[in-house]
Amino acid sequence: MKKNILKKAAAITLAGSMVLSMAACADKANSQNGGGEPEAAADGKAVISFMVTQFQGTELKNDHSDEVIAKYEDYTNTHVEWKWEANDTYKEKLGLVLMDKDNMPMILTGSGELTANIVDAAKKGAFWDLREFLKDSESYPNLSQANENILKSLTVDGKVIGVYRARPIGRYGFSYRTDWAEAVGITEAPKSVEDVYNMLYKFTYDDPDGNGKDDTYGLEMTKYVGPLDIMQTWFGVGNEWVEADGKLVPVHQTAEYQEALKWMRKIYEDGLIRKDWATVDSGTFGDACKKGEAGAFIDVMDGAKRVWNYYIQNDVKSVVDDSRTASMNLVGPVNNVTLATSGMNGYYVITKAGAKTEEDVKNCLHFLDKMCDDEMLVMADYGLEGITYDLDENGEVVLKNKLEVSQTPQVGLNQCISYIPHLASVSPALKKDEPTKAQDAAYERNEKVAVFNPALGYLANSTVNAEVGTDIEQIIDDARTQYICGQIDDKGLEAAAAQWLNRGGDRLIEEINQLYQQDTAK
Repeated sequence: MKKNILKKAAAITLAGSMVLSMAACADKANSQNGGGEPEAAADGKAVISFMVTQFQGTELKNDHSDEVIAKYEDYTNTHVEWKWEANDTYKEKLGLVLMDKDNMPMILTGSGELTANIVDAAKKGAFWDLREFLKDSESYPNLSQANENILKSLTVDGKVIGVYRARPIGRYGFSYRTDWAEAVGITEAPKSVEDVYNMLYKFTYDDPDGNGKDDTYGLEMTKYVGPLDIMQTWFGVGNEWVEADGKLVPVHQTAEYQEALKWMRKIYEDGLIRKDWATVDSGTFGDACKKGEAGAFIDVMDGAKRVWNYYIQNDVKSVVDDSRTASMNLVGPVNNVTLATSGMNGYYVITKAGAKTEEDVKNCLHFLDKMCDDEMLVMADYGLEGITYDLDENGEVVLKNKLEVSQTPQVGLNQCISYIPHLASVSPALKKDEPTKAQDAAYERNEKVAVFNPALGYLANSTVNAEVGTDIEQIIDDARTQYICGQIDDKGLEAAAAQWLNRGGDRLIEEINQLYQQDTAK
């Protein structure tokens, strides 16, 4: 879960230097021709160029794809010149494209969070600042609703350089097996840390599966440490960094962090998680709940939904009523809080070499905005009515599932959609099963109380983070695991925190707070 935004990078890359030249040439060209003329097709539609990731190799090339193209072109009044690049080599291609000012698409797709070459290019003026454009709710009714916390992740030197591709903010939370809770006499979902401990204890020692054996434990854990990050928030720890007394502080320096680790150590000492959790392959995460070895699951809500679907698909019976199938209760927050995701899974930047005028920028944003309307979202996600889906008597989308994804007419179109402001609330809506309804309800609950990382945008701009961030983060993660397992004590934690500072953490805190103060002073 916790990934540093930037890997170690060279101070100045060839790509960055070329981008600087590219941006300067674009600005010079604009000044010489009065800003230039926006591109338009013979039919009056705007023309934009768009570099996106190719996953299937058949994007918009299948039977009925021509109908999809005609529909989005008419709806958005835009012709799109697609530049598809294979996912496996996309990052390398992106680096090359950044150096090729003569063939620069107007829109580039970035994967994940900001990378070093994108930040370097942004600092050299390669991309348009979209901040003021995104305030125009009349022109961009969808994009103007972008979440300010998420936009911080796309801010470089005070400029919003991109439009994010949204993913659920409230994915993370607490879930448990409903029939096990009923079997041990728990009738309400846990609300507090004490409630969670009580449930884990009973799932471990009160024979929740009723087989008379001591073969269950409360919480599934592997060496994937995402659940620890989530549990920390229950104690007020925050999300990697926290605001305190006008400063940004790494959470491991807080008293709440110490309290959280003591609680985690207790559930380990009391046997509520398996003793070898720190060596269990993270690729098996979820298997213990599926197999009836553990009853609680802390991670993404869609992960808990997959456990529930496993019960349905394999006809796993409820331990209290064999006429029913086992199920999961997707609770979400504990202590009325949970961990937020970054809220994005990729982004789009508009290049100055490709989009030479403000009118070009507006055309790009118009297309991105219109593609977030219900009509386009339904087509991008579900295809064409009568071909890939039908509407039932309630007007809900029922997928035909007769084609492989790679053969659907709309495949690839969702790669140009930002899903702002909504991810799931489209009309007509997909007919959902019970686990999916529970997942979406949990997303909604979580989002209201999810804790963001207040330093996320500053980390993207931090040279120290690019230099040492990954290495020093591992120091803290390793010490946390060792403390929970009783391999080190409080003094060992203190030693790890001191090592973190000595390896560059002190410089990171200083730089992050310099950026933070510059931002808050505006």
